[in-house]
Amino acid sequence: MVWNLAAAALAYLVVPLLLPLYKKQASRNYRGESVPAGLGYSFLLPAVLVMILRSGRAVQPLLCAILLLLFAALGAVDDALGSPDQKGFRGHLRGGVLSSGALKALGGAVSALVAASLLESGWLELLVNGGLMALGANFLNLLDLRPGRAAKAFLLLSLPFHFFTPRPVPLQVLCGAVLGYLPWDLSRKAMMGDTGANPLGAALGLMAAWYLPLAVKAVLLAALAALNLLSERISFSRVIEGSRFLDFLDRLGR
Repeated sequence: MVWNLAAAALAYLVVPLLLPLYKKQASRNYRGESVPAGLGYSFLLPAVLVMILRSGRAVQPLLCAILLLLFAALGAVDDALGSPDQKGFRGHLRGGVLSSGALKALGGAVSALVAASLLESGWLELLVNGGLMALGANFLNLLDLRPGRAAKAFLLLSLPFHFFTPRPVPLQVLCGAVLGYLPWDLSRKAMMGDTGANPLGAALGLMAAWYLPLAVKAVLLAALAALNLLSERISFSRVIEGSRFLDFLDRLGR
């Protein structure tokens, strides 16, 4: 608990230190306000530091830390160079030119497969594990359209791992860091951007790959694939706003 609180405190304190550096990388939020974007490093770096200090050379925290940094770097490139007009798979491939978003997706797929290869599994499970990390990252990105939405989704989706798996230390530390960052996102002072949402989704995919049986992982992968494809045709924001329960959770804390 002390380590998790340390990650939360560090994340909260790092945000105001990084905000001046991201003023030139501001984006318009859903209200049209200009908000510094790409502040994912404000909670990822404290989380990685605490993971390493707490767990030393343990394999799981080290692999999670490397995965977070890889996906954060890919997201940071898209935050810095990406265009808001390029959304979804079609948008990133329009005109036959690879956008920064397409490069992020390609780099994420390669990173996910490399991470999956480090887990003990056959070739089928390797593909499933890699798919969970890559599609998980993209799914969290799709939710990052309102203050706090991606962070809340990450925290809610992580709950089963806290209750039904043996001490998922990296996830506990990461949740602590996200909670420390969350007030800044909810108050529209900062956006995590792809730098933050991308690795959060990948981390959930890694936990699923690590702890769930293959049959459950296959079902989860199919659901993620369906949700990613549906995002090309429907607006998740409209779906959330059309549900009283989901809309309540979405607005909570704003």
